[in-house]
Amino acid sequence: MALPKPVKRQAIHSRKIECTGYLREDDLWDIEARLFDFKHYPFETIERGTLKEGDAVHLMDLRVTLDDSMTIRDIYAEMQAAPFELCRKVPPRFERLIGVSIGSGWIAQVKQLLEGTDGCTHLIEMLKVVATTGYQTIHPYRIKNTQGPKIIHPSIIDKCQGFASAGEVVQKHFPEFADKS
Repeated sequence: MALPKPVKRQAIHSRKIECTGYLREDDLWDIEARLFDFKHYPFETIERGTLKEGDAVHLMDLRVTLDDSMTIRDIYAEMQAAPFELCRKVPPRFERLIGVSIGSGWIAQVKQLLEGTDGCTHLIEMLKVVATTGYQTIHPYRIKNTQGPKIIHPSIIDKCQGFASAGEVVQKHFPEFADKS
């Protein structure tokens, strides 16, 4: 790690999120994510008893099938480990997202469809990672043979310093998106 050396410390909690994008044989895209939470000590739970160090507090999988326009064509969520048995009622509700397009403001739409106790904080967090992985999977792959490394999507303009419309990268490499003022 490139971080400065820390003071002496003890690991308490870990969260791992892994996400991979796949091109399907039917030309759709599967974006799969897994979230794994665990404690570095024995952890007492209300329903599951005491979990051993490293046992999953949360172990959740999500597969989102997208088309090239980033519209959700199918979705499947599963909870292999959750704090409460009733949490397992939530995954089928994620089918409400079929037809929703990933883009500006889409998380607000997700929250509206899976509001409060209809949803799951962790699965909704995973959707944010799925969205980023979807963008990083689909657009660059589709244009790799026509545009090479000059990859940009208008949605990234002014969302970070590297793609500031008034910045040097956009001015030099993507003048069509440059701030002209």
